[in-house]
Amino acid sequence: MGEQASAYALPPVTVFPDATRPHPMPCLGAGARAEAGRLAAVLAAVPAFGTAALRASGLRAAARAAAGLVRALPAADALTDTDGLPVRSPVQGYFRVRTAALTAGQAAHQAAQVIHRGLADLCEVPLSGSDIVRETAAMRQVVVDLAGSEESPQGTGDRSGESGESAPAAPGTGPRWQEEMWLSRWITGHHVHVLFNVYATITLRQAVERLRGGAVREAIARIDRTTVYVQGFAAARAHAAALPSDFYNTTVRPTMVPTVVPVPLSGGMHVEYREYRDAIGELVEALPDAIEDLAPREPDLAFAREALLEADLIEAERHVCLVEPVVGAERSLIQPPATTDNAVSVLRLMRHVRAARIASLVRFGDHLVATAVQHRREGGDGAATPGRALE
Repeated sequence: MGEQASAYALPPVTVFPDATRPHPMPCLGAGARAEAGRLAAVLAAVPAFGTAALRASGLRAAARAAAGLVRALPAADALTDTDGLPVRSPVQGYFRVRTAALTAGQAAHQAAQVIHRGLADLCEVPLSGSDIVRETAAMRQVVVDLAGSEESPQGTGDRSGESGESAPAAPGTGPRWQEEMWLSRWITGHHVHVLFNVYATITLRQAVERLRGGAVREAIARIDRTTVYVQGFAAARAHAAALPSDFYNTTVRPTMVPTVVPVPLSGGMHVEYREYRDAIGELVEALPDAIEDLAPREPDLAFAREALLEADLIEAERHVCLVEPVVGAERSLIQPPATTDNAVSVLRLMRHVRAARIASLVRFGDHLVATAVQHRREGGDGAATPGRALE
């Protein structure tokens, strides 16, 4: 039991770069770039819709390649004593996350370790093929952005004869082993989600800077990269939530309220996701034109923005669908007993407000909901400043 327990110990406290500060990319040396190229190639080749055996084999190969990247990074960039770093919210403390001003090398080291742990667990996660495609694509985008190139070295392959330290641990048996795996997955999946949030924010803010400076082609490229990250959000959430509802409600949920944590946790406390939402607002403020006005002038820009905003809306819709199986009709941890809403209904409202905000910016907007929100505004209920996110 000792070996199995250590195989599924909780992930270490992980530090992500502060997305509000400049973050230089690419930032890998030559040796690490070669390993990054191998990892990018293996991630692109994962047979997400193949047989269970082929899918597992492809993910294990990706986990080995990710471990190769971790080993190739300078040991001096590995962070120690991360537990002692200050938290910016109770959610950071709970999910073993910190944000700080990191050097480029430190940020790369942390990102590679998150990807490695995520892939090691993904080998065993019962996810749909589409979620595997999107999660591995967003992981690959992190790797490509850190390396600064999509080129892969000659001789890319499984390299399964290398050190076995990078392969996922052999599954154990029995309920205790399963609970340790699910608890570890709950944190690991959230680390992957935070990774995508942070790099989406960094990349999107770069896009807004280029837009304001008139570098439209560069802005489009960065918006496209952001879309890959955003498509990975829901997949990473599904990864984290791939555990039975009774386990979530009897074991996980009670750890998110006092006295285990200082206050009941809520989605609004996710600092890194809030910063991403602010960046979406900045994009809409910088580029508020309706799609029928923008597309004739800058069609590539209009459709890149549309793809990102549609991915952002789908992410809200998926959030509803991912939460419902585990919480059912329950209220969220911060809702009082007398409220007429529950967790799912509040997430639906957030989705509707988001859909209303982008209705004029996409070709197939939810105009019914946009009209309803406009009626609310005219009725004096108020709404947030256009372009700013309610969530």
